[in-house]
Amino acid sequence: SEKSVNGNHKKTTAATFLSHLNEHVPSFVTSTVAELQSQCAMDVSKLQADHVCYRTDSIEQYTSLVEALVSSADVFTLLVESEIGGRPIATFKLAAQIEIKSADGDHSIDVIEIPSPKEGSPYKAGLEHVEFVIGDGTHKSPMNDEAHKTVLNAWTERYSSVSWNVKALDKQCNPDVSTKLELCDYGKVSIKFHLIPLEDVIAFEA
Repeated sequence: SEKSVNGNHKKTTAATFLSHLNEHVPSFVTSTVAELQSQCAMDVSKLQADHVCYRTDSIEQYTSLVEALVSSADVFTLLVESEIGGRPIATFKLAAQIEIKSADGDHSIDVIEIPSPKEGSPYKAGLEHVEFVIGDGTHKSPMNDEAHKTVLNAWTERYSSVSWNVKALDKQCNPDVSTKLELCDYGKVSIKFHLIPLEDVIAFEA
């Protein structure tokens, strides 16, 4: 029946996406960590990498991917889908963490953010950014306050030669600072730093 064909298609889409993540997230994060060290003299090997972002190239791709992942609830749990900056963004938690082992330290990632494309900003599908958690872990609220600003400003001052984007310092919830790097296999990617992991922010806002 059409329903079971559709169901099988969703399962295949979800399985293909999972194997893509398992194949690419480790090299994406490892390359990012290595390039931050070599280009910026920035050591993030001990920081928690709390999520990666996978961008889609069309609203159709976004919709079919999100529907497929939602229907594979044994592997992907939808944490939230919300409208941010005029477009939907879905965040999923993986049932099994992606383990990343390298000479520069070990990381594990189990949260994937999937934005639909911005109107008028064409780009190809693929991994787009990774976010790291900084600070001493004592910050429990993601709401922007002096403590957030102090830690983020200290981080940018510590690496003052880096070209920082500080537009998101004034974000009401979980402000961040970011920079961009060119990676051999992934092109220009964004690396963001914030105080609270995305999954905790979602729980806070729920």
